[in-house]
Amino acid sequence: MTSLYVPPASAALRGELPWVVYIRVSTWREEKISPELQESAIRQWAARTGRPLLEPAIVDLDATGRNFNRKIQQAIELVEARKARGIVVWRFSRFGRNRTGNAVALARLEGVGGELESATEPLDAKTAVGELQREMIFAFGNFESNRAGEQWKETHEHRRKLMLPATGGQRFGYIWHPRRVPDATAPGGWRLQDERYEVHPENASIAEELYDRKINLEGFGGLAHWLNDELGVLTRYGNRWKPNTVQRYLDSGFAAGVLRTHDPECGCGYGTLRTDKCKEDRVIYLPGAQPAIITPPEWEAYLEHRRDIKSRPPRTRKATYTLTGIGGHGHCRGTAVFRNDRVRSGENKGTPIRGHHLVCSNNKMQGKSACEPGLYLLRTEAEKNVLQWLADKVAEDVDALVPEPRKERTPEADPRARTIQDRARIEAQIARLDAAINRLVVDNAMDPEKFPEGAFESARNQLVKSKGEALDDLKKLAEVEAIPTREKFRPLMVGLLEEWKTFSNEERNAMLRQVIWRVAMTTTPAPERIGRNTLVATFEVHPKWEPDPWKCKKCGKVIPGPGPLVCPNEKCQRA
Repeated sequence: MTSLYVPPASAALRGELPWVVYIRVSTWREEKISPELQESAIRQWAARTGRPLLEPAIVDLDATGRNFNRKIQQAIELVEARKARGIVVWRFSRFGRNRTGNAVALARLEGVGGELESATEPLDAKTAVGELQREMIFAFGNFESNRAGEQWKETHEHRRKLMLPATGGQRFGYIWHPRRVPDATAPGGWRLQDERYEVHPENASIAEELYDRKINLEGFGGLAHWLNDELGVLTRYGNRWKPNTVQRYLDSGFAAGVLRTHDPECGCGYGTLRTDKCKEDRVIYLPGAQPAIITPPEWEAYLEHRRDIKSRPPRTRKATYTLTGIGGHGHCRGTAVFRNDRVRSGENKGTPIRGHHLVCSNNKMQGKSACEPGLYLLRTEAEKNVLQWLADKVAEDVDALVPEPRKERTPEADPRARTIQDRARIEAQIARLDAAINRLVVDNAMDPEKFPEGAFESARNQLVKSKGEALDDLKKLAEVEAIPTREKFRPLMVGLLEEWKTFSNEERNAMLRQVIWRVAMTTTPAPERIGRNTLVATFEVHPKWEPDPWKCKKCGKVIPGPGPLVCPNEKCQRA
């Protein structure tokens, strides 16, 4: 890019503040006006008007004008800091193509005495006519932006109906056959064909192993190193892999035969006001026309793994100890965290012992007002009790692995036992309510005078409300029916017990997370030794073949604080 216009000495002697040069190249092809062309027009404007320019220019390449999350903020800040007189653009459309954003940015600019000038659209915005002209230019720019956006939406919708990705292009693990291919024998030099994706004979196995490694707790950074250093495989653009690149690829689900898209009913402004991600995380997966590389169970396992990882605090995502992230304080329903200690006596006095005991995070971080009794429990004792619990829940043939005698098991109530009867009862109730609603509607249609004023609406609303409550009960039954049985976890628990001593802490933690929600622990002073440091520990394991007892059935979040299990969310209380 050529150097910017250097103001004459007369402008510097007058003490005139320079103007910020802002250049934006749009993401739409028809608006890709080269930066050199825009800068040349601005330098000619500066030469004609004798205005000094601030160097260097602020350039936004491939930036949309539909939002203001771009370098135009830097230009406005320079004016607010009294380092520039105003902002000059090639055309007003380069400033922005969003009506609300233009108004807010102009208010900031003019609020400190700044101005906005166009090198190719001369007008005086200080006059009523000039301000009207500028507003009309902005309005037409906003209209053109919305029109182009609607065309892109129609194009994307058409491609989704064909079960193709909205933007097309190459996809790792596949060979892309575009709709238009060069052909010297065809009219115009192009031949049309059905767009499709075929499995790549070499990269498909790499894509499959990527999912397998991630499900087995390998991080995105490690996967990027594996692709770059060990395999030497590049992305579809010929670049080296980065952790976020691997994450986007795996999250897209393209290798699972699906298409990832934003929920059109979500009003978060994704795609218009912002382009990073949906704040509500409302992402839906549609079936795609491409053949799947991984199986549906593998894809579901990956999604479950991602949900589990996102729900954990960052420091618990790579487990240091066996019970990292799955220990809870039974009193306040807070997290049980590990604390270090030191050797108290002997030759190694003062030597640190990492993860020596567990304490309550609420008591540790917020004080006794958050959790008055607190928690103090040796890590080795907690792990020993979890191992004993596993033995008590598995068949007798592996009980010998635990040195202590196994307690006699008592049959536990299966939450699915009554679901068959409850489902039949609720479905019969819904059928009766439907019949009652139909009779009520027919009676009102045949004889409108039969019911007093407002009686029909009141009766109808009551019946509809009762039906809605019955449907909610039916939905809860479906959730109970979806809970896996203990038998499904038996092979995993047997393998965990048999190899307990050979597994690393991270491997134990990963397997335990598949079996239990948490280990709820409490410590209380021994009744016969009050006043001394002797504590009695109690353990309660929450298995995943039962509903999580600490979670609200409405919103699915853990209910905090001691006392009754009442969700603090007002919406859940009203429901």
